[in-house]
Amino acid sequence: MALDVVLTLRIAYLAAATLIMVIFAIPPLGTRFLSYGARSSAAPAAKKEGNYDFPYKPLTALLDWLAGVSVPHSWFASFYAISVGCSMYWAVEMVCKGPAFTAIASCAQMQSSSMTLSQVQVAWLVMFAQGSRRLYECTSLSRPSASQMWVGHWALGVLFYVCTNIALWAQAIPTLQNHAFSLQDLKFAGPSLRSFVGILIFMLASGLQHDCHAYLASLKSSPKDGTTTYKMPEHPAWNLSLTPHYFSECLIYLALALVAAPTGQLVNGTLLCALIFVVVNLGVTAHGTEKWYTQKFGTQQTQGRAKMIPLVY
Repeated sequence: MALDVVLTLRIAYLAAATLIMVIFAIPPLGTRFLSYGARSSAAPAAKKEGNYDFPYKPLTALLDWLAGVSVPHSWFASFYAISVGCSMYWAVEMVCKGPAFTAIASCAQMQSSSMTLSQVQVAWLVMFAQGSRRLYECTSLSRPSASQMWVGHWALGVLFYVCTNIALWAQAIPTLQNHAFSLQDLKFAGPSLRSFVGILIFMLASGLQHDCHAYLASLKSSPKDGTTTYKMPEHPAWNLSLTPHYFSECLIYLALALVAAPTGQLVNGTLLCALIFVVVNLGVTAHGTEKWYTQKFGTQQTQGRAKMIPLVY
């Protein structure tokens, strides 16, 4: 018997979040596999400062080799190129009842409630807008850098965006199967209160995140020797959180879970699992960011500020 697509997606998100927490909890793994970008340069020093090696030397050598398999940090843009591509692909599949949609729908179990067609449209637009904006930011704001990220981090990111573009409509399969698309579907009805709140959260979070990314890009300077120098952010958003762009990302996926909630449910359970993954993944990264800021700019620069979510973490 084929696994239900909704259950499979939820298990995948939660398993990935659990894996990240396990790696984070084991110093020899966390120092090797969870640092990327500018923070990756601090990982070797961290290993020297603490006892972050296994006593079994061949295992340590294997971990070092695996951690060395990396890709350029500029590949971050591929996440959003893949997301935008998936959005366009699944739009065609849903409208035309294509083979991939049909295959996934055949694995879906009967659901007690389903998303409406308008919810699918709004959720699709939100994801497409998010992917398009981030792709634009990666190509227009990023500067050439020698930073690397572990290939496993890159692969996990690719899988996340592939899965999330399916999770958007996975709980709307009965609605999509029974609907014949026409030009009338291009007309949008007024949003429900929950959809309105979700869209408002998305717009505010997207604006904040773009502002943060543009500001961070402005702080980087690249001297003639090719190295990159950094400055401590002084933007108002950093007064409450050391990673307001991560906090914005969490709000964006919260907005998705709200606008895609099936009839009679508060949130979309599958996208809630995606949100849990995002919170865990970015929360671990925010922990490393706080340590990096402290090492680079001093303890006074990080005191009184949340790692990621104001008043919570």
